[in-house]
Amino acid sequence: MKTNTKELLLGNRELIQDTTGTLNSNRTIIDKICKIFVGQYKRVLLIHPPQFPEKLLNVKIAKNKRYYAYPPYGFGLLCANLKKRGYDVCILDLNMEILSFIHTEKDEEIIQKGIPALWEKILEESLLNFRPDLVGISCMFTMSHEITIKIANFIKTHNVDLPIVAGGVHISNAPDIILKECKSIDLVFLYEGDKSFCDFLDIINGKMLPDRLAQVGTLVDEEYISIKKRNIPNPEEINTIPDYLNLHLEKYDSLGEIGTFRYWRPKNSRSSIILSNRGCRGHCSFCSVRNFNGAGVRSRSVESVINEIQELSSKYNINHITWLDDDFFYDSKRTIQLFNEIIKQNLNITWDASNGVIASSVAVHPELIHSAAESGCVGMYFGLESGNPQILRKIRKPSSVNHYIKVGKIMEKYPKIFTRGFLIIGFPKETFGQILDTVNMAKAMALDWYTVQLLTPLPSTEMYHQMVDEGLIQEGSLNMSSAGFTMFSVRESERQRLKEKGSQGNIKDFSNFFEKDLDRIPTKAELDDLWLLVDYKVNYEKIIAEDHPLRLKKMQCFLVDISNRMSIDNPISTLFLGIVENKLGNLQEAEKYFSLSKKYLMKSAYWQIRFKTLDLERLYNLSAVFEGKGCNDYY
Repeated sequence: MKTNTKELLLGNRELIQDTTGTLNSNRTIIDKICKIFVGQYKRVLLIHPPQFPEKLLNVKIAKNKRYYAYPPYGFGLLCANLKKRGYDVCILDLNMEILSFIHTEKDEEIIQKGIPALWEKILEESLLNFRPDLVGISCMFTMSHEITIKIANFIKTHNVDLPIVAGGVHISNAPDIILKECKSIDLVFLYEGDKSFCDFLDIINGKMLPDRLAQVGTLVDEEYISIKKRNIPNPEEINTIPDYLNLHLEKYDSLGEIGTFRYWRPKNSRSSIILSNRGCRGHCSFCSVRNFNGAGVRSRSVESVINEIQELSSKYNINHITWLDDDFFYDSKRTIQLFNEIIKQNLNITWDASNGVIASSVAVHPELIHSAAESGCVGMYFGLESGNPQILRKIRKPSSVNHYIKVGKIMEKYPKIFTRGFLIIGFPKETFGQILDTVNMAKAMALDWYTVQLLTPLPSTEMYHQMVDEGLIQEGSLNMSSAGFTMFSVRESERQRLKEKGSQGNIKDFSNFFEKDLDRIPTKAELDDLWLLVDYKVNYEKIIAEDHPLRLKKMQCFLVDISNRMSIDNPISTLFLGIVENKLGNLQEAEKYFSLSKKYLMKSAYWQIRFKTLDLERLYNLSAVFEGKGCNDYY
């Protein structure tokens, strides 16, 4: 069915009226679409922007592979679907291009100054060579907000008539903000776009009636309007295996971070990503998953997941998988079936669950962990957030403190799995005492390591609107100051680095907040120091009494990663790495890290005050306590 696009759209505007939008606003959207799209649109350029803000780029962190290097999974799905419908597609992964440049160029000054010109040159060449009819930009994270705007504006300066659309998690969370800040973006596509965007192209090309138009927003006279009706992919459609076209997936892992367990994966492993389930059973007030995926969980067939693993292995030599699932253990029977099939097919892979597993699912079905270990699991994150029952109820976590403690006991039986937990501090009206409950829960659960992060309220979440209503944040704020770093595990430590740098001329006291008024709510200024205190209490302090060889080996691997890749020049991580090396009998390495710690400490009044408050200087004497003991002494 091919006809004049404008006549088709305008003549059928009433078909797209739905319960989430008025007929007038839908007509307005149709009118704007008709003004923008006036021909045939067969060639689509998809742009994956850098996953870090240009102005906050740290070359050393990038060269240490600490920035995201995730393949553009959503674009892979889009490509597969668009090719089925007869469209020509090209993916431009600017994140990979920039990371590749950083790893190739040795001069840091050239890198820092050359990145804007680099991506502009590559983008300009893609526009000239591919000659797209339409450009789509994916903005998944808040830290890509500003560069997405720059990319869109750059494209319009070269071709003002070239339509630009944007989608992704961040776009779905803050569509009005992105459109008001960037007039170069014509339309935004909300939620999952692997079906709705393809339908949109069919509609503007006259192949489909406009009643299928869904999940699209735009700006008209400075007012944001949208068609929120969802066009959710059906079970067969979510079984689609991504088509990455000519992208070299085998190189991504060598350029940056995929998952969070590089230090514990087998040597020479090569990692990529797979999404097995969409959505999450939970409805946590701080999380945007339900806004993006809708309520509930939709699972792919086990067969399609296995086929995707096999394709990654045969085509790209991938042998480690990071699951993207937000609720990986949703259906215990299906999950065990998947693990058993990995074993049966002899896929010979390892895997990690870096996005976080719901603790209650493991507490209720401990058999999941046995199957996980058998199928190659090397690392698992648990979404914990708080150890205070009242906070957990307020944020609607689907797990309790009792679940957490039970999971800790279960994971003790699988010491080869590196266990980590997400903790958040700074919830609205959360007191020092409630944060201390989180510290005590983490100690009792006894996972290998915890990622402590300050609350980042995301637009579209219940938490965000609650904080706006309480006057804690401004409507339309993206909280860029707290979301500027790409890895949660490095973000807060880099905040500490910036604070240390900015505090050299005005060093302030550091307090042990847990020895004061526990009923008081921390101020914003206190949260940075509180983060450091919590991080020390849940991660480092336990090392002093640790003597189990495998746990020490885990600490050694992770602290080497922290000291040499994640948080360079950190006297705490190097001090405790020296303690661990000493306990393992590696006396020369121990002395090296003790010396480095002292060196870093001596040149920083900021850290000297914190060491004094935490009584850490005495720990340098532990080298004498443990001298001469090797690993065998601890069996």
